[in-house]
Parts: sequence; structure tokens; C-alpha cells
Amino acid sequence: MTQTIGEILKSARQLKGYTLDDLQQITKIQKRYLIAIEDNDFDLMPGAFYTRAFIKQIADTVGLDGAALLEEHASEIPQAVVKTTPSTTYTTTSSNRSRLNKNKSKWSSVSNTLKNYFPTILLGMFIVAIIFAIGQAVFSNRAQRNTPVTTQATTQTAVAAETTVATTTTAAPEVTSVTYSYANGNALYYIANVSKFPLDVKVLNEARNALWAQISADGKVVADGVPATNQTVTGSIPEGTTTIRMDFGYTPLGTITVGGVELTIPEGSTATRIYITIQ
Repeated sequence: MTQTIGEILKSARQLKGYTLDDLQQITKIQKRYLIAIEDNDFDLMPGAFYTRAFIKQIADTVGLDGAALLEEHASEIPQAVVKTTPSTTYTTTSSNRSRLNKNKSKWSSVSNTLKNYFPTILLGMFIVAIIFAIGQAVFSNRAQRNTPVTTQATTQTAVAAETTVATTTTAAPEVTSVTYSYANGNALYYIANVSKFPLDVKVLNEARNALWAQISADGKVVADGVPATNQTVTGSIPEGTTTIRMDFGYTPLGTITVGGVELTIPEGSTATRIYITIQ
């Protein structure tokens, strides 16, 4: 009797001597997804993309050829849907061709006219350039007579500009601190002291696989994406928000920052959800 892809993966795991907990620790894939794959229950997976990615990662971990395994059991695995855009064919009728010929004739006439008047246009431009140069010389002579007044005005403008720059660069940061509180089940809890809004929350994926990441502010989704390796998902948290929530397809590997402050993830954590209370 032919084995299912889940049975093959389970047998290979057991031959390696790995428990489901061991496999979760190595691959960072949640245990409930590992069980669903071994049971061939793909309805419990977050989507076709993650199903194929997780199967390949598990297969490679237990010593199998993930790509070959996916190809051999393609009929068992959900396939991603690719949307196509129907092409549009344009037909040029005799009426259109006639209109194009008329336009070409019109532009040809305009081009010939410009060629005839080109020397005159150049001469006119040369005269305008001479008049402009004379005007600049006269203006420069007048400016030299008023040098003290001009210098004083320039100095005052520079001082005002320096004052503006100093005021701008002393703006308060978005966040003064983010403190880890505790872990509960599959979630981590933090407290953030925020000095201004809007507040940027960024998730940089440093794993080998794409990561689903969603950022919410008081239950309203502000960012949702699947960044590939070294790509970032960024959410802008509006003023008045009291709780930030982040959800991930699997335990995130990478850097998470809130207002420029990096979150400290406890060592060995397999959490896939983060709550941040704003003070």
C-alpha cells in the first residue's frame, strides 16, 4: 500500500529519533502544524504556500529530498492559485490607418516649418542671452554698493535657520523603552513607554522561508504581509492606541522594533504572538 506524504515524513522523523517537540525546536514550526502534516490534514494549515514550505523544511530536516517529495505527492498537497490577466488584442482598421497617416502628414509639415525658421530662432535666442548678461552685470554693480546691508540681512537669515534646525533636531523619540513582562501559552507580553505618535512597528524576517506577519492596533489591522528573507513588514500605530498585537505564521526569526527600539525575545521561545501594552 502506497504511503501518504505525511506517513513518509513521520517514518523518517522516527528513524532520526526525533520527537514532535524536537522537530518543533529545530524547524520553529508549531507542533499543531507538524501533527496536521503527518496526519495529511492540510485543512488545518494556514494556506497552500505554508503547507508546501513546511513540508519541504521538515523533509530536509529528517534527511529526505524535500523538492522531490513535493513533486511525487503533488496530488495530495493544496496548490497555490495563480491569477492571470486576460490579454487584450487591438485591431487597426482602415479608418485608424487613415487617421494615423493624416497625423504623420501634419507633423511632417510642422517639422519642415521649424527647419525653415531655425536660423531665425537661434539669432533671437542669442540676442536674448546678450540682454540677460547686460542686465546681470547692472544688477551686480548695484548689489556691490549695498554690500553692508546685504551682509547683515544674510547673517540674520543664517541665525534664524540655525535656530530652526536646532529646534527640529531636539524632537523627542517615538519610544523611550520596551520592557518584556512575561510569557503565557503561545504569546509574549511587553510594556512600551511611548512619547509620540504615529509609532512605527517593523518586522524584519531573517529566516530562510517567507514569514506571514500581521500587525494590529487595538484590534484594527495596520499591516499584513508575507516578507521573504531580509524583507520587512511595517505598520504605523495611530495616536490613542493602547495595545499592539503581532501574529506570525511560525515563530519569527529576525528583528522586531517598536519606534526604533528592538524587542528582546526570550531564548528558546516558540511563541507566534506578541502583545505590547502602551503607557
